[in-house]
Amino acid sequence: MSDSSRLPVVDAMPGDQPASPVTGCCGGLRRLWFAGAALVAVAGVGAAFFAGRQSQSATVDLNSLPLIDATAAVASEDYSIATGPISDRAEGLFVLDHNSGLLQCHVIYPRLNQFMASFTANVNDALGTGGKGGKYIMVTGAANFQGSANQRLAPSVLYVLDTSTGNFVCFAVPFSQAMQNSRKPQTGTLIPLANGGASLVPDRDRLR
Repeated sequence: MSDSSRLPVVDAMPGDQPASPVTGCCGGLRRLWFAGAALVAVAGVGAAFFAGRQSQSATVDLNSLPLIDATAAVASEDYSIATGPISDRAEGLFVLDHNSGLLQCHVIYPRLNQFMASFTANVNDALGTGGKGGKYIMVTGAANFQGSANQRLAPSVLYVLDTSTGNFVCFAVPFSQAMQNSRKPQTGTLIPLANGGASLVPDRDRLR
């Protein structure tokens, strides 16, 4: 048997404590938590970056789309209305009374928030209906008339069709840009430019 009295005796210091396996385990979990948090942060930054790129791309695509100038027209039994651009700052409201044939165009001045321009014509006279009321439909169109900047015709024309005969007429608006710029009211007569017919049977003599 060995003599235990010969073995060296090491006295433990008061501050020395054995390593705990629990402490080592918690340290590993702490390092794993920090690594996971770092991955989540990197993923969030990447997602925000790509989202910003996609949003910027979508904005650029929308800005590159052409602008659209929209007009409208609607009719009832007694009235027809339509809209069309009259100047670079305003559009005209066309109103047609089917019973009397009275056609009106009213233009608002945006700086005054008031209708300051008014133009009229009689559709019955232009279509030769003899003063009788009719059934009409109308729509606006575009036309680039030549002339001075202050006296040229409006860039819109109005087409009116008598649905009972198929005859139609095109009106122009003698709008003054100079009077609009000076905020002066203006009145006038709508100008009948041309007449036509929508008959299904062509007039061969007229086409020759």
